[in-house]
Amino acid sequence: MKNLLIIFFTITLLSAQPWVMFNDLDDTYLYDQASGQVYIRIKKGGKNYEDTFVKMGIIDNYNSIKSPQQPTQNTTKEQEELLKKVQEAQRSIQESIFQDEK
Repeated sequence: MKNLLIIFFTITLLSAQPWVMFNDLDDTYLYDQASGQVYIRIKKGGKNYEDTFVKMGIIDNYNSIKSPQQPTQNTTKEQEELLKKVQEAQRSIQESIFQDEK
C-alpha cells in the first residue's frame, strides 16, 4: 500500500508541473502555465548552467511591437515617392522613344 501511495504521489507531482520550456533557433524560453509569465534565457557566454532566465515584461513586448511599425510607415512613404519618380522617368523615356520612331 505504501509503494502504491508513493507511485501515485510521484505521478501527480510529475503531471502537475506548470512550467513549459520551448525554444526557437536563437533563444530559450520558460512559460509558467499558472501565471502566464514568460522568461527568456540570457546567455552569460560560459556554460549553460551559468545562464539566467529573465522575466519578459508587458512593456518590453509592447515597445518591440510598436517600434517596427513606425519605420514601416516611413518606408512605405519613401517607397511611394521613389515609385512615382521611377514611373515619371519611365514615361519620359518611353515618350522619347516613341518620338524618335515617328
